[in-house]
Amino acid sequence: MSRCRFAFALALPLSLPAVAQSNLSTPDVVVTASRFVQPRRDPAVGVTVITAEEIRASGALTLPEVLSRQAGFTVRDSSGSPNRQIDLRGFGITGDQNTLILVNGQRLSENETTPADLASISLASVERIEVLRSSGAVLYGSGATGGTVNIITRGPQPGERQGRVAATAGSYGTLGLSAGASLAGERLGVSVSASALASDNYRVNNDLRQNNLSGELTWFGDRGPVALRFASGSQDLRLPGARTEAQLQTDRRGASTPNDYLSLDNTRVGVAAVQDLGLLEAALDLGHRERRSRSFQFGDFNDVNGRVTSVSPRVRVPFALGPASSQLVAGVDWDEWQFDNRIASFGYFGTATQRNLAGYVQNTLELPSGTTASLGVRQQRVATSLAEQSLGQQDAAQVRTVNAWEVALRQALGEQWSAYGKAGRSFRVAVVDEIRGFGFVPPALLEPQISVDREIGLLWSHGGHRMRVAAFRSNLDHEIMFVPFAPPFGANVNLPPTRREGVELEGGVQLSPVLGIGGTYTFTNAQFRSGSVGGVDVAGNHIPLVPRHRASATLTWRPAEAWQASAVLTYVGTQVYDNDQANTFGRRMPAYTLLDLNAAWSGGPWTLRAALLNATGEKYYSYAIATGTTFSAYPAALPTLLVTAEYRFGR
Repeated sequence: MSRCRFAFALALPLSLPAVAQSNLSTPDVVVTASRFVQPRRDPAVGVTVITAEEIRASGALTLPEVLSRQAGFTVRDSSGSPNRQIDLRGFGITGDQNTLILVNGQRLSENETTPADLASISLASVERIEVLRSSGAVLYGSGATGGTVNIITRGPQPGERQGRVAATAGSYGTLGLSAGASLAGERLGVSVSASALASDNYRVNNDLRQNNLSGELTWFGDRGPVALRFASGSQDLRLPGARTEAQLQTDRRGASTPNDYLSLDNTRVGVAAVQDLGLLEAALDLGHRERRSRSFQFGDFNDVNGRVTSVSPRVRVPFALGPASSQLVAGVDWDEWQFDNRIASFGYFGTATQRNLAGYVQNTLELPSGTTASLGVRQQRVATSLAEQSLGQQDAAQVRTVNAWEVALRQALGEQWSAYGKAGRSFRVAVVDEIRGFGFVPPALLEPQISVDREIGLLWSHGGHRMRVAAFRSNLDHEIMFVPFAPPFGANVNLPPTRREGVELEGGVQLSPVLGIGGTYTFTNAQFRSGSVGGVDVAGNHIPLVPRHRASATLTWRPAEAWQASAVLTYVGTQVYDNDQANTFGRRMPAYTLLDLNAAWSGGPWTLRAALLNATGEKYYSYAIATGTTFSAYPAALPTLLVTAEYRFGR
């Protein structure tokens, strides 16, 4: 949805289903919302699954674009990077830290104030996306108050022999290639996916080069699979910077920072094993990830290195309680995250370490009456240490024990309807960028953010027709956010009490064999409940960067077996500008409406697709920051045309 959104069209798998469906998936899909594979007909309460088929039918070109069309999500470009910010349920500039992003159950979210590296994941490799709104804290820990997004990639399947190649060309000098193959026997399988992209992009000094490689080696054992997964992504991006209010009118494509750039390398390696031991099922995830970035911004070189190692053993124990069936999931999570940062000009060097050790248990009970009840608890010890060298040596350390819980209930109301409700407690621990002083001020050892979350919902499903409506509320204490007027000259602080509440509506209807429609609507109210910050009364104020109204509508038309076309209309309402927690700027970020069109033809092994993004030429921006009496923003691209060809082979 931002100016770099089109840059990953080469990753789109182009085989098309007969009709477009809503994001409420079909019953035969499996999910891993409980950290174990289970049938889609019996998921965790309130989980939404977006299948690969639904992704293809939507015409979306990137992972952020897929998520932007789901109820409750806001996707924004706040830096010029193709790794856009994912914000679930209205957290504004801290959306990245309150929306937990996982890949195959392992954290991709950073322990910094940077977005997850979604650009390193090929959309063609995604098997499904599982969304747990306002859930995930019990099973996954910190940063899941808005919700959890678990991206499941596709591994090799027994007996599979298939491959694909694709090429993309389009506006602003976009050229891309991707290829993938999967080969498997009865016991051993391997899959590999690679992609390369070059684009000038819409803005001056915004050239992008992205290379990705991923793969999986799987042993299909009698008791369960053991998989070795690896992935790497390399990105070089020029950074054009924000445009002032005047520049948006005179030269919106120009570069405010013509010499700035960013290079980013991300490597992930992991082992995942699941074994059926008869009375119980055991699983183990071992993971290691390294992230290295080097940038030139604000006239200085900035080198950042992050490493995280994790171990997650767990068990699932099914048992019967009279006529009811039950399953108990229990596990331990341990991870160690290490960080170092060097800024050349003023001799800054900072290191940080965070160690997490958590235990959790969750039990789900199913009754013959169609009632499903779930209860889970988690306790986590977080030890953080920080050492900074610049104008002097500054050290800080903090140990906190935090806990989360969740109780959920779902009741079937006949064959087509069901209702659910859930309540819980979630938490977020400050990331390293939020506690650093950079040698100028003492490090800020912030208290963990605590949220009490509630949600009720109603589901309906009948054939190709589906609907979900939900109401939610989260009351937060000690919310962590940067406030520009906090002493001494702006600081990350624990806010006074805040609240997120709203309504979500989404669904889809198949009007005829050739015509389908779908849509979403989200109302979100994000406010300070009471209190003041830096001597400024903020009670009742709106939290910046949270649109109160957001809606999308999708029309899919298939006039013949080989052809499909779709149109997606997206509306994002007005928002308070970033940095305006005092709500005194006097203006709001303008609302905008986008129209995306795409058409595809599929014949034999070939599929061709053409996409026109922002077809009406809307001049908009998804992020802007207020400074004094004016603002700066990151302008998004005008109409963008892309053409993709893909060839598939094998079986």
